[in-house]
Amino acid sequence: MKSKIKTSFLILTWNRYQFLEQCLSSLLSAISDISSCEIIVMDNGSDDATAQVLDKYKDHPSFRIIKLKKNYGISGYKKLFGKVRGEYAVIVDDDVLSVPQGIDKTFADYMTTYTDYGFIGLNVIQNEFTDGAKPPIEHYTEDVRGDKVIERGPTGGWCTCFRRSDYRKVKWRFLFSSISMKVAEDGMLSLLFSTKLKLKSGLIKDKVCFHACGPYYAKEYGHLDREIEKYSASGLSDYVEKYKEYL
Repeated sequence: MKSKIKTSFLILTWNRYQFLEQCLSSLLSAISDISSCEIIVMDNGSDDATAQVLDKYKDHPSFRIIKLKKNYGISGYKKLFGKVRGEYAVIVDDDVLSVPQGIDKTFADYMTTYTDYGFIGLNVIQNEFTDGAKPPIEHYTEDVRGDKVIERGPTGGWCTCFRRSDYRKVKWRFLFSSISMKVAEDGMLSLLFSTKLKLKSGLIKDKVCFHACGPYYAKEYGHLDREIEKYSASGLSDYVEKYKEYL
């Protein structure tokens, strides 16, 4: 008999098959109890080799693969969040290329300890090529509880957990909110949890993932044109110019 689903890992992907392949491999190997988890991948109308990557997992009992006929952009999360069956939902960007071992247990432990938080993410590796999309450290304050430490502050959706029960309380506000690359799903969720449920957001200080965002890794993995197309369609001209420097 299959265990009750505790954690749902959610990946929305579009035309980044090389990122996606490494993301899925890392995530699957890092989950400590796969029988209590599901991995839901929503293909947002990709026309590259994404289908071939996902075919490798089509018979895996913990995978649910959903293929959309067109690209809904960030709004695809509105469809994806409705598929969650677990107590916890974890957004995983498809350019998160490594996550810490026991990721499912880590999020469950922190969500249980920090009950006044609604949105808890992993910290990020920062190097000469990427800041992991994390704002400067002065935007954070430490919240220590026993042996756990959260950096309270801006929490991106690169690898971030929320409770399905909390989402249900703000679901209709989220579904009728306008989300885009300028105000994405993570920012909207964090805002709704804060304003409507009075829940905080933060990052787990000593648990890091490798969020390979930025033009350097986009070029290394062959997705530079895709990123330029995405930011052009979103009207983010500053990002377009930044990525074009790497052509």
